[in-house]
Amino acid sequence: MAGKEDAPGQNKEYNIIVNARDKVWNEKNISYDDVVILAFGSISNDPNVIYTVVYKKGDNNKPEGTMVKGDSVKVKDGMRFNVTQTNRS
Repeated sequence: MAGKEDAPGQNKEYNIIVNARDKVWNEKNISYDDVVILAFGSISNDPNVIYTVVYKKGDNNKPEGTMVKGDSVKVKDGMRFNVTQTNRS
């Protein structure tokens, strides 16, 4: 009988693309903050900085969309994220 570590979805690595760069993600879900950090290395504390996160090739229930602070989405192999950083003027 297979152990828990062999169960589907356990310890899975997801190959995702963030701003045209290959990344590996090890959890079933990814948050807005996680995506921004993968894209830029950190999240700016400047209140004038805004991040826009758009994803494609996601889970069948919601294959594409946008994310805002506080959101998270289910990760799927080959999922693509585009993150842009803008400054309010």
